[in-house]
Amino acid sequence: VSLITDVSSEMVTAVLPLYLVAGLGLSPLGFGALDGVYNGVGALVQLTGGHLADRVRNHKLIAGIGYGLSALCKPLLLLAHSLGPVGVVLALERTGKGLRTAPRDALISLSTPPESQGRAFGVHRAMDTTGALLGPLAAFFILNAAVGGYDAVFGV
Repeated sequence: VSLITDVSSEMVTAVLPLYLVAGLGLSPLGFGALDGVYNGVGALVQLTGGHLADRVRNHKLIAGIGYGLSALCKPLLLLAHSLGPVGVVLALERTGKGLRTAPRDALISLSTPPESQGRAFGVHRAMDTTGALLGPLAAFFILNAAVGGYDAVFGV
């Protein structure tokens, strides 16, 4: 699940600056501000994601909600054609990432014997890096096939 989410997130991340600046007319400074806000939202939610999972004693549920929210937000970008809705969707997507990160790491830790935790987290990081590589490549091929087809990237 993490690899697939990383691929789709990196696809969006690769084309988002161009889409917002060239497609929606946002200034580069405006994009920087928006990027800071939606990543800041994710960082703030990350502080509470692990705490929430510990309180409800269900790391899998909170991680699943986070993954689901992030997955739902990518296609919602298809409906957001102005800065306000795009900002809300991006903040919600980062909220999903913030919710899932600590509970996912706790699940990896709790389900792995102590002597294998380095390997387990290494595999997770390798899949994360693979997603960071495959996402922009997929976006490149999609945009080559459908020039200016940001919708095709957001819909995948």
